[in-house]
Amino acid sequence: MGKKNSGSKCLNMAFIFKTSVGSINSSFSEENVSIVKKVTLPDGSEIPYVSGQAMRRYIRDKWEEMGLDISPVNRLGVEAVEEEEEGETSELEGGKKETEESKVKEERAVAGPVMASSKCNPVEYIDDDLFGFMSSRRKDIRKRTSPVKVSPAIAFFSFKDDRDFGVRITEEGKKNPSQMMPPFETEVYYNYFLCNILVDLERIGIFKDDNYGKVEKPRDLDANKRKKRLSNLIEAVRDLWGGGKQARFLTDISPKFVVYSRQTVKKPIFLERIKMKKDETIDVPSIEETLKDESNLLGKVIVGAMDGFGGVKVGQQILNNTITIENISKAFADILTDAESAVT
Repeated sequence: MGKKNSGSKCLNMAFIFKTSVGSINSSFSEENVSIVKKVTLPDGSEIPYVSGQAMRRYIRDKWEEMGLDISPVNRLGVEAVEEEEEGETSELEGGKKETEESKVKEERAVAGPVMASSKCNPVEYIDDDLFGFMSSRRKDIRKRTSPVKVSPAIAFFSFKDDRDFGVRITEEGKKNPSQMMPPFETEVYYNYFLCNILVDLERIGIFKDDNYGKVEKPRDLDANKRKKRLSNLIEAVRDLWGGGKQARFLTDISPKFVVYSRQTVKKPIFLERIKMKKDETIDVPSIEETLKDESNLLGKVIVGAMDGFGGVKVGQQILNNTITIENISKAFADILTDAESAVT
């Protein structure tokens, strides 16, 4: 299934990964219990999720591992704001000058007592380009909306209240049990997660709609650099790794099933559509139905899987034999090729 590249506005990629025993993204602690992030459904049950910001963090970490420069994020506290305001004076009656303390208060009202910002340089740093940035210094507000949208990774099955029990062994506790550290518990789960990434092709390496404050707006990247940025994103997703408590709950969050589409309309068509059955098999008809419903906006479509994952077989024909499910490595190779061809 595929059409010409003309008119392609976005790339859409949904992928599924599994954890057998994991605690990927914690929310908060209740006394000695580490709680995972969950959302409550109308029937009162809860499903775990990994936040979109966490998924983006894992992609950033992968870029750094790949040797790419990542934009450093620094805190700008009240002291720095006050230093920035030094020397800004106003002429008062009688020729007196004074520091405009009201401006500092205004700064705090706009950005809070503490700000943090990356370098806001999308030419040099891939994450400032693909994930955007925001710096809210007064008189120098800089903003780039992210061309890459990342959904939370949402579990297919409800949370079962499983916990892992742990203790911290100390030398004192070995000699005297009364001196043992208090035990602790960690919420864990067995589950499958679905994450969706939508890439705005019209904005990767394109900066005309950004706000750069006092700094001159940079030139757009050429097509080859834009293709490279897109390839770096796909490669990071292909080899994704991360999550909390990896020392005790090593988890593989790289895709085991992926469906990719190049589209003429920016729309996350796979969100809320891909399903998994209770027997842990992917509901392939739900994918076929989505592709049928959205056929008017589809260009290239690629589907890949680790053979047998979710009951999906490599070589399986779907959508009236118009799409063949590939092994996961070939699928990502084809995704890389098609994504680069979509950048002009």
